[in-house]
This record gives sequence, C-alpha cells and structure tokens, in this order.
Amino acid sequence: MSPTAAASAPPATTPLLLPRLVALWALSEALLGGVLHALKLPVTGLLVGGAAVVLVQLLGHYAPRRGTVLRGLLVVLTIKALLSPHTSPNAYLAVSFQGLLGEVLSWSKALPRLRGLLLGALTMLESAGQRILTLWLLGGKALPAAFNDFVQGLLGQAAPRADYALWLVAAYFATHALIGAALGWWAGSLPAYLPGLLQRYGWLLLRPAEAAEADAATPEKPLKPKRRRGGISRLLLGLWGAALLLWLAALLGWPPAQAADQHRLGGLLLRSLLVYGAWALLVAPLLTRQLRRWLTRPRGRWAADLQSTLELLPATRQLVARCWRHSAGYRGLARLRWFGRTLAVNLFLAPAG
Repeated sequence: MSPTAAASAPPATTPLLLPRLVALWALSEALLGGVLHALKLPVTGLLVGGAAVVLVQLLGHYAPRRGTVLRGLLVVLTIKALLSPHTSPNAYLAVSFQGLLGEVLSWSKALPRLRGLLLGALTMLESAGQRILTLWLLGGKALPAAFNDFVQGLLGQAAPRADYALWLVAAYFATHALIGAALGWWAGSLPAYLPGLLQRYGWLLLRPAEAAEADAATPEKPLKPKRRRGGISRLLLGLWGAALLLWLAALLGWPPAQAADQHRLGGLLLRSLLVYGAWALLVAPLLTRQLRRWLTRPRGRWAADLQSTLELLPATRQLVARCWRHSAGYRGLARLRWFGRTLAVNLFLAPAG
C-alpha cells in the first residue's frame, strides 16, 4: 500500500488500529510509568495519566462495540503486572479508573470533545485525590495544622490566620482538573483532526525497508520484568527506627527531641512512618501479589487478547523508537510535534506485518 493510497483510507478501517492503541497504552503504563517512578519525578501522574487519556479516548472513539475499552484495560493491567511487578496497588486503581470511565464514556459517540473533557478532568482529579488521601492517612489532622503553623511563621504573627493547607489542596485539585480538561478536550478533537493530518503528512509513513534497516542498526532488546530492590525496605526500616528513637528520647527528656515533640513534628513523623511502613512492607506487597496472581491467569477472550497484544508489543515499541529517531532533526517542542505526527501516521496507516 502506497502512502498516498493509505492516507485516503478512513482511520477506523485500519485492522491493527485498536490492538496498536492497546499496546501503546500498555507500554506507557508499564515502561514509561516505571521509568518516571524510578526517577521520582513530581509530574509522573500528569505525564502517564495524560498519555492514558489520549489513548483511552481514541480507543473508545474507534471501538466497534461496547466492552472494547474494558477488554483493553484487562490486557494493560496484566502487562503492567508482568513488566512492573513492583507497582503499588494505587497505580492499578488509577489505571482501572481510567479504563472503566473510558468504557462508560465510549457508549455514546456524540460530543467527543465533551467526553474527552470529562475523561481528562475526572482522571486527573482521581490521581490528585489519591495523593491527598495518602497524605491525610499519613499525617492525620496534625499535618494541615503543622503546615498552617509553618506558613503563619513565615508570614509573621501580624498576618491574618487562615487555612493555608486547604488553599494548597484546592489549588492542587484545580491545577489537575484544568490540565486534564484541556488535554481531554484536545484528545476529543483528534478524530476530526486526524483525517486531514494523515492526508497532509502521509509521506511520514515509514517504509518496511527503512524499518528493517533501523532495526538492524539497533537490535530490539527483549522485554524483561523489572526486579524490586530491597534497598527501599531497608530504608523504611531505618527511618522507622529513627522515628521511634526520637519519640523515646522526647519521653526521656532530651531537649532537642522535646522541642520537636512540642511542635508535633515527632509525633507526625512517627505516625507517618508507622502507617507508611505498614503499607509499604505488609499491606501493599500482599495486595500486589494477589493482583498479579489473578491478572497473570487470564481465561477465554481475555487470554486471546493478551496473547495478541504481547505479540504486537515488541513491534509497537520499535515503531515508537523509529518515530523518535525520525524526528531527530528537530529540538524541543518541535521534535515532540513531529514525533507525534510521525507516530500518528504510522499508527493509523502502517499495514500489518
């Protein structure tokens, strides 16, 4: 199929479109999410969640029947469990929320931008809510009180007292909601924008010969599950012990520890480490083990979908790498735009094989 002829075909008729979207969703969750979490970047939820919003919106728009997004969700969760066994249950909950919401919103094809806006805003709000809930469970009422006292100390006693913690939480939720709504609105406009883009940039379709040469120059590495390191557990145990010693020192009358305890820092630190230590060392590993045991034993249509996606996964990762190399002549945002165009053209127009 020539690039010109392929560009004239409607995107929805591409046989591998839906499996490729599911494979990209799985790659973004299992690999991109794992890399960003390992780097401890503060915008991990926005980046991974933003990619999921775009892919789930497209998957729901081109789904031929109900249940397509839900089946893709099961495949993505399984691949995430296989490739990122260290992932916490919170991440599975976030992905499940995205998939279930995307499935419900895909039942109607009307108003795609509004559906995308709802998907993006609610997805980002759920992600922000998870983090706020975690902080509240760790710190309890002492955390916002300590934050308010800290800000009041910076502003001076003459400044009016206010609930600065509540302002911060409201701003955090509002930022996530606005970013999610804007991204979802843009994702909802993609189905109307893609046909013109594919016709205009059909020349970006990579030929099989070029792809084979690129793969020969950079051989594909097999996908391997990531192993969890024991350093995190040892660090948690060390912090847990330090907090316990600080609390005991305050009880025995050590002045620095008493000062910390008077400002509720000692109790807050001890509570946080106790709760987080119990979650990270006991509850989360048990939940993750049960989730992986259930997810890695698929049956029926779920198993068939998983097998086809696993077969498509290496080629999809190669395609992403080739599109990124193809945009190497640009820098910054220009490279991201050309990478997105090249990926879209090859995602929608590349023939099977």
